[in-house]
Amino acid sequence: MRTHPARRTGLAALLGLLLSGTAVWAQPASPAPADTASSPAAAAAAEPLPNRFAIHGYLTQGWAQSTGTAFYGMSNRPSSDFRYAAVQARFRATEKDLFLVQLNHRRLGRSPITDFESDVNLNWAFYQRTLGTGTTVKVGRIAIPRGIYNELRSVGVALPTYRPPVVFYDEGAYYSETIDGAVVSHRFAEEAAWSLDAHLYGGGWRSLAYDTWSESYGIARVRAENAVGAQLWLHTPAEGVRVGVAAQRYDYDWDSDVPYEVKEWHVSLDATRERGFLRTEAQLQNYGQDKFYSGYVQLGARVTPRLTLTGEVQRSRDTDVQYGEGLPASFEWHRSDGLGAAFAIAPNFVLKAEHHWDRGIQVEQPADPMRAPRFRYAILSLSASF
Repeated sequence: MRTHPARRTGLAALLGLLLSGTAVWAQPASPAPADTASSPAAAAAAEPLPNRFAIHGYLTQGWAQSTGTAFYGMSNRPSSDFRYAAVQARFRATEKDLFLVQLNHRRLGRSPITDFESDVNLNWAFYQRTLGTGTTVKVGRIAIPRGIYNELRSVGVALPTYRPPVVFYDEGAYYSETIDGAVVSHRFAEEAAWSLDAHLYGGGWRSLAYDTWSESYGIARVRAENAVGAQLWLHTPAEGVRVGVAAQRYDYDWDSDVPYEVKEWHVSLDATRERGFLRTEAQLQNYGQDKFYSGYVQLGARVTPRLTLTGEVQRSRDTDVQYGEGLPASFEWHRSDGLGAAFAIAPNFVLKAEHHWDRGIQVEQPADPMRAPRFRYAILSLSASF
């Protein structure tokens, strides 16, 4: 059954932490895992204590308005109550031992999703051990190494739009940003023209689920357990071009006494070059009571050294539907077309403007898939990293 996990968010507390130390969060040329601590340059234990401690952070402030349909806190009343922020502290105890904690803050306008969140949340908290050459083990609450954007969902300076495509990277739905458990990673043939990154993970996560197809819109808390998954990234000889495949299964405990099994399969292409990028992903989620297909394509052109234009197409469909009274066996879940512009005032200070044309039931109100609401929304945002 289609369900939608989520999370809520004192910016003041986070800013206080940001101002308590020096932070450096450089904007990557293309999306890559936010944690790059697995290849230390020198024996950390021999370094002075201040050199082994670092603080990083980011902030995105947005203004948004829709044409009326409730969509992730947006409505026909413009609002500036849209924000992502995080502060990250990491300590390298030795050359092979790393401790990392990240707190985050999120505002989604009038969205009921934030009713289930604290103002400041524990986003990541893990211990990392480097084993031999190219192998790392992380234990705790960890960002799942899955897809192009999962580890960068809220890092505005690293994203071409305000947030990643919502049919794939919902504000907590489809698959979780983090896992309470363990992640093992290894890079094969690191110095070769072709190299392979392999990630294995297991554990569980807590999230939310919402119901849009009933007479009233509802949200409930859910839990996924016994999750196992893998992500492979094949890096090609062409600079910035990689191909990914992933699989995942877990037991989903929503509104029944017996959790049901969910299986997912996922493919990705990330081609990020100097003058632009092509990024596309597709996935199948088998919930037992339905099969959900979703995908997107993003095409970006760097028209000047500071200005990048992005076009985006998102599509999703629910098939083999056996839940919800009166629902058809197959229907379009949600679609979105968007255009955006990002201007880099500085490498770590980016202004964005975008407009989206949507139709579907991935909204925050009751919606009939046979008469799905059509709406538009616009977002202006300013992102910084430290």
